[in-house]
Amino acid sequence: MQKTIKKFLNKLVTLLIALILFSCKSPMNKDVTIEEKLPISTGIWKMELDLNGESLPFNFTFQELRPGYLMTIINAEERIKTDEIKIIDDSIFIKLPVFDSEFELTIVDSNHLSGYWINHYKGEAKKINVKASFGESNRFSGTVEQFMQDISGKYEVTFSPNSEKASKAIGLFKQTNNEIQGTFATETGDYRHLHGEFVKDSLFLSTFDGSHAYLFKAKLIGNQLIGHFWSGLSPKVPWEATINNSFELRSPDSLTFLKEGYGKLNLELSNLENQLIRLTDERYKNKVIIVQIMGSWCPNCLDETHYLSDLYNQYQPKGLEVIAVAFERSRTKDKAIENVKRLQSKVGAKYEFLMGGYTFEDKAINTFPMLNHIMSYPTALFIDKKGVIRKIHTGFYGPGTGIYFENFKKETALYVDSLLKE
Repeated sequence: MQKTIKKFLNKLVTLLIALILFSCKSPMNKDVTIEEKLPISTGIWKMELDLNGESLPFNFTFQELRPGYLMTIINAEERIKTDEIKIIDDSIFIKLPVFDSEFELTIVDSNHLSGYWINHYKGEAKKINVKASFGESNRFSGTVEQFMQDISGKYEVTFSPNSEKASKAIGLFKQTNNEIQGTFATETGDYRHLHGEFVKDSLFLSTFDGSHAYLFKAKLIGNQLIGHFWSGLSPKVPWEATINNSFELRSPDSLTFLKEGYGKLNLELSNLENQLIRLTDERYKNKVIIVQIMGSWCPNCLDETHYLSDLYNQYQPKGLEVIAVAFERSRTKDKAIENVKRLQSKVGAKYEFLMGGYTFEDKAINTFPMLNHIMSYPTALFIDKKGVIRKIHTGFYGPGTGIYFENFKKETALYVDSLLKE
């Protein structure tokens, strides 16, 4: 009897060992032997936005993070990264890193996507059709000419020429072979990082940053560029440009000014934690203050926030304070605060952000009645230690403007230094 039991136990142990060994080698153990296949290709892609029949292209990359992906949008020297990507069945949802917009796409196959870009500031009715293809590194045609004309330089630009809406800008273009990088600087800011090509007699430029989608086309006729400009789903706008190295716009420091009888700013608003903040608070006494009128939806405001964050980190120990006053374009108060918190977090800005307005109906001029107007987001007020508004800077020329951005940084540092020494 004992021998029979012993034989049974030996067989049972042998069977258990075999089962354990088999399970370790089983292809069902994904962590050991199976690598999950990702549903889309990694590497370079091209996406095209359909702007009422005109195609706005830009390049991006998908990189595997395990788990998930990193999307990097390419606009000239700018790189916009987001890892807020969800894949559900045959759909992929991509949230842009700062602005309240996203892609809702269908995975056609591993090399093709199609769907929509939704800018929530404008609403669902304004969603734009998009498609994307893997392996296409050329932003536009990719045509390469052995001999081509170089159109690099500074241009005097007119949008909507010969009309009541005519406005001036500075065109800044840099060409390498067929590739063109550059921007347009206006009196309210710049068009940021434009990227494209010049082929034969035609110029093609585009940018996509999650808030704005810009497309420029033009032909070189004699010494003049003549073409059209598309901004999202808005009607196209004619433009023309002639090279002019001496052309300048009005000074950004001259466009917004104090109404007669005003000299100081009386500011009292809630911050992102619903705490009431006043300029008369102890932390702001005897300090040089920059008040930034901005919005989380505004790309030029994003560029200025990056700049002011660096300036604050450098000069705050010496007595500089920065206060952002946000005017949002959200549907609710909670969403507006969420969007501003998102921008502050992504930039890493350590200065105070206050809520000036939550929706389209909230007007900045109601908070700043001492100003002749709010011509542009952003607008910056420079206030001395006595609380006197000393300078008002309209708009912002960001990194895409090259020498204009560098000159602004130098001039502002000198100005802040002089206020701190008073």
